[in-house]
Amino acid sequence: MQFFQISGFDREKEILINSVKSNHVSHAQLFFGMEGSPNLILVLAFVSYLNCEKKTDKDSCGKCSSCMKINKMIHPDVHYIFPVAPTTKINKNVISDYFIKEWREFILKDPYQNINDWFNYYGFENKSPNISKDESRSIIKKLSLKPFESKYKIVLIWLPEYLHIYTSNALLKILEDPPSDTFFFLVTNESKKLLKTILSRVQIFKIRRFFDQEIKNELLKEEKIQEKELKKILLTCDGNLNQAKKIINSSEDDFLFVFKNWMRNCYTNDFSKIQSDLEWFNGQSRVNKKAFFLYSLNLFRESFIQNINSDLSKIVDDELEFIEKFSKSLNQNISEKIILEINESIRFLDRNANPKIIFLDLSLELVNMFNQVKQIA
Repeated sequence: MQFFQISGFDREKEILINSVKSNHVSHAQLFFGMEGSPNLILVLAFVSYLNCEKKTDKDSCGKCSSCMKINKMIHPDVHYIFPVAPTTKINKNVISDYFIKEWREFILKDPYQNINDWFNYYGFENKSPNISKDESRSIIKKLSLKPFESKYKIVLIWLPEYLHIYTSNALLKILEDPPSDTFFFLVTNESKKLLKTILSRVQIFKIRRFFDQEIKNELLKEEKIQEKELKKILLTCDGNLNQAKKIINSSEDDFLFVFKNWMRNCYTNDFSKIQSDLEWFNGQSRVNKKAFFLYSLNLFRESFIQNINSDLSKIVDDELEFIEKFSKSLNQNISEKIILEINESIRFLDRNANPKIIFLDLSLELVNMFNQVKQIA
């Protein structure tokens, strides 16, 4: 992995590169970015740069022995820890080493994937992700050995929010006082789930979401996508590259058409048609359910912006024409409440709540809010 492979994020790259140049790389760093951000691939590029034998001012060479091995994720001094679960074949001492071949293939295929993608890829079924207490013993054992090839030993922990409480506590001392030339890089999507004692021992490096143009650049590396389709993806991915990739070719449904009908039905209190909207929603894939909610959220945000300053609006064409009319039927207070309700619905959907109940509850909330608007008018 190399920095040039990531669109944008020049400031983040510069900070990481300068830390190596000035010999100020923190021994324990937490790379926090929301799902679909480049936190993992940035760390992998950082690891390459740190170990590169012929690094330049801006990137690793990608050709030396160290780079070649790190690119294949087979460098003997870089250790990967990640959530797993017991299987019928592996139900004792369940540690990352026993699943490394499959996880390596999974990440090399696409480093922007999430924990659900990983568990589906391996086939862990409905088991809970966990970095077990056995993992702490494995880490300590690995770090007791001298480096095989490079100057540094590196432990990369993907999604430490799944650390078993015993493992978290066992790592505290080694995070605070690691062996010489040893680095811990923790890559998380949910830093709030980590113990405060862990957070106090790491340097937190926050990584933003992708900007729209960066999402475009990444998608166009692999796909030929029409501008209209790109616009739909940008309205439904919310800066999440993993989500954007899943949306491509996942549905032929016109979200704007569905959204217009849903809003009209909620505004007129037509519950029989809301039931039809519910059936449509329930028939969508998990990816499309979230995509439709994100699309709806962005249209409400744009309605809110339209009422404040139309020059700040980012949408064009059919969506803009609809938003200009739709925004007139809303006030600022109701728009804010609706945005919060949709955000809550997305959060519940991410936590595997019943999608029919989520959509129905949201629809009823919209009915109530639109009724409030009509009473004020």
